Amino acid sequence: MTLRVCYLLPRLHLGGAGVVVGGCATNCTSLALEMKRQGVRIELLAPVSDEGKACLARHPLAEIVRPLPEIGTGLMSKGMAALRALHSALRRHLKENHVDVIHSHSGTFPYALVPLTAPRNGHIRLHSLYCPLGAKGGVYSAWWERPFAARMLLNRLDRVIAVTGNVRRSMQQAGVHPGKMESVPMAVDTQRFHPREHHGSLRYFPSTAKGARLLFVGNASKEKGLLELLNAVAILKRKGIAATLAAAIENQSRIDEYSARYNQAQQLAVSLDLSEQVRFLGLVDSIEDLYAEADIVVIPWNTSRGPSDYPMVLLEAMAMGKCIVSTPVGGCPELLQHGEAGCVTKCFSPECIAVGIESVLSDSAMRGRIQSRAMAVAQSLSLEASAKQLTSLYEHLLESRNSDAV
Repeated sequence: MTLRVCYLLPRLHLGGAGVVVGGCATNCTSLALEMKRQGVRIELLAPVSDEGKACLARHPLAEIVRPLPEIGTGLMSKGMAALRALHSALRRHLKENHVDVIHSHSGTFPYALVPLTAPRNGHIRLHSLYCPLGAKGGVYSAWWERPFAARMLLNRLDRVIAVTGNVRRSMQQAGVHPGKMESVPMAVDTQRFHPREHHGSLRYFPSTAKGARLLFVGNASKEKGLLELLNAVAILKRKGIAATLAAAIENQSRIDEYSARYNQAQQLAVSLDLSEQVRFLGLVDSIEDLYAEADIVVIPWNTSRGPSDYPMVLLEAMAMGKCIVSTPVGGCPELLQHGEAGCVTKCFSPECIAVGIESVLSDSAMRGRIQSRAMAVAQSLSLEASAKQLTSLYEHLLESRNSDAV
């Protein structure tokens, strides 16, 4: 029997060449494409901007994505509109199609409401949660984090998927029934992201780059810590440690706060006399080429509230065999194990970030160990393995449902 699966995503942002933005969206869409390759009949419902729809037409996702209108101007407004749009779209989809499994994916739990649109006796209903319940930061309402609301909602599903240990522990603390929880880690496309040497002239870093090449990938929100990283680079410069930074900044959500902080970051770089050491980039489509030029990938986040508890940039950089310096944010300490697959700083300050960068620059042996271990960890998080794990879970739940119905 061919599995028929419907995935639900709060929003799907695509860059100019079709790059998917955000850890949750990247993981969800990559799993969907891998399941399709493995023979699962799968469709994905998600709000997509008009600009994104134009990109989608040239993307492999065009075969499985059923785009919905993206409405609203801010994250909260778009979030509430996405809930309504997904609810209505799923009802229509179920009237026109036979679906075995309905599986929503999001960073925050309220989107788990949408699969409950489907009758329980005819479908398996799941939700993958990408951020721990109660994670601080972001621009969301406090009521979304009440354990009672999370417990009541998540316990109505057939299963809730925790993508990290942090997420699972937060659900346990909120009182989600242990029998409802499964752990399926976020995955990385190891066919696309793998170790490669950079040769020739630099494309993304300043052509006059001296010393270590540092890389930041993310938006300019307060939570991503770009300003702290710029101050850390300034500390390294004052200590005579040569380093350049490429900052790949995206704002596909068109959030005014992010634009303002991006301008603030540019002004700060000038005031810190870092104009020759820092290059600000937009959204980079061939990000594997950007990774290849970098020596160290820095993750200065101060909260994992947002797309995912494991930053997707972390998984991609590990698969590329890069040395990683991360603040102790979200699931990063769990995945990196300080000194093994990466360097985890003691805190979120510029001083701590600078110390972390300096420590890996001064110890080539540690850098080599980190790179080797990071690649090994990434190989254990392959798309193929995660897709097979989920497919097996779907089949098991369907078999159990059918047995109970006899």
